[in-house]
Amino acid sequence: MNVFIILSVLVIVVGVILLVASPAALFTLNWKEKSGKDKFLMFLFYGILVYIINIIFWIIK
Repeated sequence: MNVFIILSVLVIVVGVILLVASPAALFTLNWKEKSGKDKFLMFLFYGILVYIINIIFWIIK
């Protein structure tokens, strides 16, 4: 049951990141042109996304 609570919190966090960050900050890979905030948001977004995918595969298995 705790997995579903963690999963729902992470989905909400990803939604907030998508609302706060611009698409150019998350989906373009020009690392040298990004500010520190954009780098942090991009790293956080993709890290949480990989973690959510890992939880979904763990539930399926």
